[in-house]
Amino acid sequence: MVKNWLKSASLYERLKKYGETDDYPFHMPGHKRREMKFDNPFEWDLTEIDGFDDLHHPEGILKDAMEGAAAVYQSDAVYFLVNGSSCGILAAVSGAVSPGERILMARNCHKSVYHGVLVNRLEARYLYPEILEDFSCAGGITPKQVEEALEQDRERKIRCVVITSPTYEGLVSDVGKIAEAVHRHGAVLIVDEAHGAHFPFHSFFPVSALALEADVVIQSLHKTLPSLTQTALLHIKGDRIDRNRVETYLSVYQSSSPSYVLLASIDQCIRYMAGNRGREAMENYVNSLRELRQRLAGLEHIKLLDEQVVGSCGIYGLDQGKLVLSAGEAGMSGKELYRHLKERWHLQPEMCTDAAVTLMTSVNDSRQGFSRLAEAVRELDQELEKGKGTDKKEKKKNERIWKPSPAAAGMTAAQAFAASYRLVPLEKSPGQTAACLVCPYPPGIPVLVPGEEITEQCAAQIRRYLDQNMEVHGLQKKENIFFIPVVS
Repeated sequence: MVKNWLKSASLYERLKKYGETDDYPFHMPGHKRREMKFDNPFEWDLTEIDGFDDLHHPEGILKDAMEGAAAVYQSDAVYFLVNGSSCGILAAVSGAVSPGERILMARNCHKSVYHGVLVNRLEARYLYPEILEDFSCAGGITPKQVEEALEQDRERKIRCVVITSPTYEGLVSDVGKIAEAVHRHGAVLIVDEAHGAHFPFHSFFPVSALALEADVVIQSLHKTLPSLTQTALLHIKGDRIDRNRVETYLSVYQSSSPSYVLLASIDQCIRYMAGNRGREAMENYVNSLRELRQRLAGLEHIKLLDEQVVGSCGIYGLDQGKLVLSAGEAGMSGKELYRHLKERWHLQPEMCTDAAVTLMTSVNDSRQGFSRLAEAVRELDQELEKGKGTDKKEKKKNERIWKPSPAAAGMTAAQAFAASYRLVPLEKSPGQTAACLVCPYPPGIPVLVPGEEITEQCAAQIRRYLDQNMEVHGLQKKENIFFIPVVS
């Protein structure tokens, strides 16, 4: 086995070969595979030697770098993250809420928020976003929802509120008014702004939660800015959350041997964006985005998610750097649209659902890439008009809509996760109580959470994901049968 393995292509060789193709990356990381003046990283991949500080106790060059980043983003404190936004979310939740206390969170939060609930054994209350039906995605969370949920918390046990803004599709909630409601009730607001690290660098994009009184904001540099994968930031504004607790938990969830290659990438990225070259590149990017959206306007059969959705489904704003396309009205699934873009035009989207395709852009995108995309989409739209290449299967729109299951009575997510469980075939699981997170990845939003009842619709939705070859975390496969852990 070892000899055969050694003869096979290594990961390095596969990556190098892929890098030589003409596939255009409409996906993260935001550097878009374009070189950002990084020399051979092996020459300076080092550990905490003299003169290079300690990420978990910064007093020198890393402290200066983080203070510089805080000045750029206008936050009170910044922490560099080399384990992605996930570790920042875990540290923020752990720092804001003690074990056994209550958290109010949007049901469309990333799975890392649920991990924070589970490891800290928190009691979770959920805010349910409206669904944007044409694109089968969650909309925003409204201030009214937050206010009502906090007022119903008669025991005042909710210590923090967590929302995702922007969503994976670029949909933004009214963070300013949500913050006002949260603070009136003495709680902390944590905003997962992983997809919005670019917001502060141009007025074309929505206002960052950092400027809207959020207490903790987590951003992934690598998603939308030119930085290496796993690089992110945790920001703190004000004194409503204990910084020492957050710092302690960061040392728990981050590697004790942080990569200086990643740390250097964070510093270089922020310096670039704050300088003249970055500002010029951002201006060119915004102009290119405007032109691209104009070219994609007026399509007959492929719909582009645009600002017309603002004001509906709790949506307060839209990141126009996200391109979400749907051809559902023409009978084409998101998976088929994804396949056309990838196989015919060598355009690699970020992700697809059964209803839509999401393409990510960044300041490092090229005009040539945007032009290729516009030509591909317009050509496909014309083909749909002639009835070519469509999925002839009729699909009821409400079958594609993400709807969370109801919570089972008397059991929190943490209790269900810790309970004894048994494995049940997916098709026989309706009526049972889930004992694990089940989520398609990307985007990493659980379709099922421990403690929720597995409904017929939920089981059918998971089956559709599997039939479309989407990656679904949380299931176990044995002899081509998918099993789901349920509470015994």
